Amino acid sequence: MESFFWFDLLYRTMPLLLMGAVMTIKVLICAASLSFIMGLIFGILCCEELKIPYLSPVIEFITFILRAVPFFVQLLIVYFVFPDALGINLEVFPASVWALGTCSSGYVCQIVRAGLNSVHPSQWEATYVLGYNKIQALRHVILVQMFRNVLPALNNELEAMLKSTAILSSIGMLELTRIGMNIVSRELKQPLAIYLIVAAFYVSMSVILNFIAKTLEKRMQNKVRVR
Repeated sequence: MESFFWFDLLYRTMPLLLMGAVMTIKVLICAASLSFIMGLIFGILCCEELKIPYLSPVIEFITFILRAVPFFVQLLIVYFVFPDALGINLEVFPASVWALGTCSSGYVCQIVRAGLNSVHPSQWEATYVLGYNKIQALRHVILVQMFRNVLPALNNELEAMLKSTAILSSIGMLELTRIGMNIVSRELKQPLAIYLIVAAFYVSMSVILNFIAKTLEKRMQNKVRVR
């Protein structure tokens, strides 16, 4: 009888949970893209070799604020304060992507900055001897070494973003956790079963992210060995 109940519950809730998982993945992809672009630019401008007077300290201060303020508080500011102050109507999805992406960019900036600083100065000097300017050296030589060094840290940040998507349920975002909460409210029984299924979805997504990261890491190491 218990096994029948689990099968019936899974059958009835799986379509909704799959919709929530798809929405979680959409938010994660969009927010991670925003975070990576912003964090990469900020990290490059804050590294020792490419620091810009006056601009780099401002970026470092902004990224410090992004790391210091909890994500939940940033989410509330983006969704409630900014639209009211600017007189605009901000939908849940763009607000979620903006809040999650900008918050994460502060951490990605530090990862990129540390990765660039870990590249030995002789690598920069060698590219200058070959006639490269700073932009060419960064693009063709330094970034390749940097990404190989920081890929595990970037993967950790991506997993942290995946877990942070659950907080988006607080503003009504219909992602995986919110769907699970709605199902529990509707069923009014067996919340343990629903939340275990939700947890299983998060574990599955985390396994996929780790598999992709390890595959990329092996490919990058193989390219270095071939060279």
